[in-house]
Amino acid sequence: MEQLKYAMHQEWHVAINMHQDGKIGTPELKRWMYEALKMASEVPRMALLIGMERHGELPKEHRQCSLSPADPIPDNHLQCCLGVQCSKCPHLLALDRMERVTPDDIDTAKAWTCAAHIAFEGGDRMNEGYLLTVSDRMFWDRVCESLGEAM
Repeated sequence: MEQLKYAMHQEWHVAINMHQDGKIGTPELKRWMYEALKMASEVPRMALLIGMERHGELPKEHRQCSLSPADPIPDNHLQCCLGVQCSKCPHLLALDRMERVTPDDIDTAKAWTCAAHIAFEGGDRMNEGYLLTVSDRMFWDRVCESLGEAM
C-alpha cells in the first residue's frame, strides 16, 4: 500500500481548507473531512506496522535522538490511540479468520478496520498517530516531560 504523494496530500488539504473557510465555530464545519485526509495518510503506515509486528520486526530499542543512549524495549508492541493493544483487539483478531487472502491483505484489512474504528470514535485526539509502538510512546512521553521542564 502506497503513502500519499506530497502533492496529492497538499492539494487535498488546501481544498478542504478552502471549503471550510469561514466555518470555524459553526455547525457547517466538517471536521470529518480532515479525518479522511488523516486516515489516507495513516492507513498505509498502519498496515506496515501491523506487518512488522506480525513478523517480530518492531524495534528492540529506543533512541530519543541520535546522541541519546539506546534504551532496550523488551516488549515492543502496537497500541491504538484508543488505548487497545492491537494483538489483543477482538475486532482485529476476528480478521485473522480471513481465508483465500495473503497475510499482507489481512494487515491491510486490519489497518482499515482500526482506522475506521478510531475515526468513528472521534479520531486521533492527541495527534500522535492512530497506532503507536512502545518506542513511539516513549518518545512522546519524553517530549512532554522535557516541555514540562522548560516551563
